[in-house]
Amino acid sequence: MQKRFLAAAILLPLSATAAAQNATGAPSYTYVQGTYTAYGHAHGVGKDYNGYGIKGSFAINPHVFVNASYDWLDVNDRNLDANRTSVGVGLDDFFDYGGAPGTGLGYYGQVSYERLGLQDVRGHDDASGNGFGVDAGLRWMVEPRIEINPHVGYVDYGNVDGDTNLGDANGVRYGVRVRGYVTPAIALSVGYRGSNASTDRHNIGFDNEVRLGASWNF
Repeated sequence: MQKRFLAAAILLPLSATAAAQNATGAPSYTYVQGTYTAYGHAHGVGKDYNGYGIKGSFAINPHVFVNASYDWLDVNDRNLDANRTSVGVGLDDFFDYGGAPGTGLGYYGQVSYERLGLQDVRGHDDASGNGFGVDAGLRWMVEPRIEINPHVGYVDYGNVDGDTNLGDANGVRYGVRVRGYVTPAIALSVGYRGSNASTDRHNIGFDNEVRLGASWNF
């Protein structure tokens, strides 16, 4: 019931659109982005990690987009590696609140397929889980070259199982990103992201991630 309520709370308000995405100042939902995770903390093993990621997004029309992302994470002082895959579809809109040209408030919600893969959890044991996510966020164009993107969501990876069974993993994820547009097509970003995903027996949260990124917007 809680999961259905959260999904409805995120997606239903977006059914009433207020302005076209191509309004002046609206951020693009068609882009390719590379990410470097400079720091994160793997709560379950008490170790830090870093890694890389790639994401692509495509606007089907002014209010519907699809996206996909993949993160590869390497835990320090352990053989443990993790990868996260997400494929989603969402709704978006943009509200021009009458500020300076190129400013306004974008908002979006999405549902996604989520996969978590863990290698060498214990020795050479692997485990993976498949589930879903539901997320919402803002894309606030503070001024034409600065975007602030807070976001929050819920992820359920299902039963994380394989050579070892970690149980059902789910929890809240959240973060904020600041993006600076060098040109209308090229942007650099810095962000923070965390989650409290856990099972009955293990905390597998990816905490306190500091992420640097670069994107090419179409």
